[in-house]
Amino acid sequence: LQIEELLKEVTLKETKKKKIDAFLHEINSLLSVIPETPETELTDQAWLPKGVKVPFLQVPFSVKGKFRFVPPVELKVVGSYLLGTCIKPEINVDVAVTMPQEIFQDKDNLNQRYHRKRALYLAHIAQHFSKEKLFGSVKFAYMNSNHLKPILLLRPQGKDEKMVTVRLHACPVPSLFKPSRFYPSKNNIRTAWFMEQSTPKEGATEPPTPHYNNSILCDTVLLSHLHFLSSAATDFPGMKDGLALLKVWLNQRQLSKGLGCFNGFLVSMLVAYLLMKRKIVKMMSGYQVLRSTLQFLATTDLSVMGISLAKDGDASLPVLDDFHQAFEVVFVDPSGLVNLCADMTASKYHQVQFEAKRSMEILDDRMVDGFQALLMTAKPTLRTFDHVFHLKHVSKLQGACKKMQLLNELMDRGGNYMAAALPFIVSLLARGLAGRALLVAHSLPQIQEWPIDAEPPKHKDVGPLTFGLLFVPEFAASTLEKGPQADHPEALDFRTFWGEKSELRRFQDGSICEAVVWEADTVCQKRLIPEQIVKHLLKLHADIPESSICYTGALLESVIRTGKEVSGTGEEAMVNVICSYDDLSRKLPLTVTAVQGVHPVIRYTDVFPPIPMKPIYSFHTRVRTKHLLLPSEEKPCPAYIAPLKIICHMEGSGQWPQDKEAIKRIKAAFHLQLAELLQQQHQLVCRPAVTHTDVYKDGYVFRLQVAYHREPLILKEVVTPEGMLKYQDTEESRQLEMETLHLPYLTSSLHGLPQQHPVFGSTCRLAKRWVSAQLLSDNISEECVDLLVAFLFLHPAPFTPP
Repeated sequence: LQIEELLKEVTLKETKKKKIDAFLHEINSLLSVIPETPETELTDQAWLPKGVKVPFLQVPFSVKGKFRFVPPVELKVVGSYLLGTCIKPEINVDVAVTMPQEIFQDKDNLNQRYHRKRALYLAHIAQHFSKEKLFGSVKFAYMNSNHLKPILLLRPQGKDEKMVTVRLHACPVPSLFKPSRFYPSKNNIRTAWFMEQSTPKEGATEPPTPHYNNSILCDTVLLSHLHFLSSAATDFPGMKDGLALLKVWLNQRQLSKGLGCFNGFLVSMLVAYLLMKRKIVKMMSGYQVLRSTLQFLATTDLSVMGISLAKDGDASLPVLDDFHQAFEVVFVDPSGLVNLCADMTASKYHQVQFEAKRSMEILDDRMVDGFQALLMTAKPTLRTFDHVFHLKHVSKLQGACKKMQLLNELMDRGGNYMAAALPFIVSLLARGLAGRALLVAHSLPQIQEWPIDAEPPKHKDVGPLTFGLLFVPEFAASTLEKGPQADHPEALDFRTFWGEKSELRRFQDGSICEAVVWEADTVCQKRLIPEQIVKHLLKLHADIPESSICYTGALLESVIRTGKEVSGTGEEAMVNVICSYDDLSRKLPLTVTAVQGVHPVIRYTDVFPPIPMKPIYSFHTRVRTKHLLLPSEEKPCPAYIAPLKIICHMEGSGQWPQDKEAIKRIKAAFHLQLAELLQQQHQLVCRPAVTHTDVYKDGYVFRLQVAYHREPLILKEVVTPEGMLKYQDTEESRQLEMETLHLPYLTSSLHGLPQQHPVFGSTCRLAKRWVSAQLLSDNISEECVDLLVAFLFLHPAPFTPP
């Protein structure tokens, strides 16, 4: 039922479809009457009015070839709108505008000639459409933020402007180019042209340009992809619902927009592939399609073993190995020529794979509401990853391309240094953080649409690039990076990778190995070792200065630090308290059957853990008769030491009285006896009282309170006027039950969580600071905050435990 409701919400209604169809018919009639232009050189763009700029970065500017505008041969709707799989809130209708063959010449496949003609074609259409009253807005955008592929965005006038965006794709006649020119191993960008050299170097071989080739081939197969998907969707209503659910799933994880995204078209082709391989059948419902696709993604690594929709038979077509040499992720279309995942990095696919695995675990877990976790909860980068850092100045990647010698990749990507450097940066970080990081991911570069009278956005206009790191808790804070033995051939590679940080070290087993040791004294500093690694590697291998990296791993830790000097965030102080508490527990006499701490420090969640306090004797006057230290009037006031409450359960016996007043007196006697024993046997300073005994040990004050398990029950006894004995809760019994039963049980239960999740304690402390800052600490108790945080760690779906 939930899925049905969601599908109703995201599916396009019939009334809207009629309006969109009418809008498309009007666009078609307007396109056919756009006038032709005389033939000019490609570089002579004076015929374009000043109000329209070419939506293409023409670097280098000089290029051979001629251009003239001739009205399109045909206009065809392609993509999800015709298939009925486009979903709200953004309704995009893709329209393929076929450019006539006569505007092209031989060798238009070379040196961006085709791309520039395509951009000029769209610019001329934009100029005429901008005068029409039919359109509310006429803008340019890059298709999936790929600057080689500008498209024209058309929106209707008035209140329907947000209803639909029609995206015009200029594409050639399918028979225009010979497919063999665009195999992944072929070159179509000449180095001499790209470097603006007058003559090519003698004997120099031209590098392959697979991404450039793929971008041209994509335009030639738009219609064949539509026919392929429509034949798959025939008599298969579950495919439409399944694709809608998969698109929602991708949108919630921010995977469906940007350069190298896993978009709706890609997931549609994947479902068609699974149908072809009989892993999905046409009888399946939308939910079953979703499960089958996620299962396939979780178990198949397309960066290692690619898949193809092409039927075997044509020996002249490139094989999967050819694609693997050219691209990081491989998914070949039915023509056998186009890699649908050409722009995707291996890191982004591994993120999709990780999310699919996590989603399958959630769907199989009956304790979790899978629908809510998978389809209704957004997963932004900041909440998905443990540490996030931003590369503020993307232009620094130009220097990185130079340092890493990525000229061939730059040519292939049309000068887009960000797209050329990104796969290398991510693999560099993945190698440096191997063993520490489960996942190293990056945000998808996105370039916003722009008005037709503005210059096209530059490569640096993608804004800051964000990287997310998901850690393995056991190894994330390790201070040692152990390398190969000094006499092994891999040692040189290790030294080259880590630079001056690498040094020879002798280990306890007698081996002499290359190793990197990171400086970190406190737990807080150890948590930030990945920051040291990231900054060191990016500076060493990519010339990216530390000032360009904004690392967010410990932004809030200042609010749980104590003292003015730079120290840790209290983890060490809590460990010291617990060591002292354990030592005291062992010193108590045998008649004490159980010792349970109640104070938050015992469960590692005290906001400011106690610091050991030793009295300064010169500030006090000693009263020898009573073993007291009295503060001197003229000296500073002594520090307050918060007592740490400990419940001591005595062994059961029939000799305990059944009267509540008598029990209190017995407990007072036990407190006196405990103080006497600890003083005599262990020379600890003790101060007994009626309700407790204070013990001063290692600079801390432990407040021992004796508990008798039947006492709460005796406090509940009430005699009725008829002389009947009955049990009912009283304020006193509730308080005692809370102190001697529930709180010790809570502390014992939560004591083990920090061993499983090292940052549990720090998270509780930050949460308590936030609750106090909102002036809510009187209404929400410390124990309540601890339990809420514990729930987040034990039931984090759809996220991973922090």
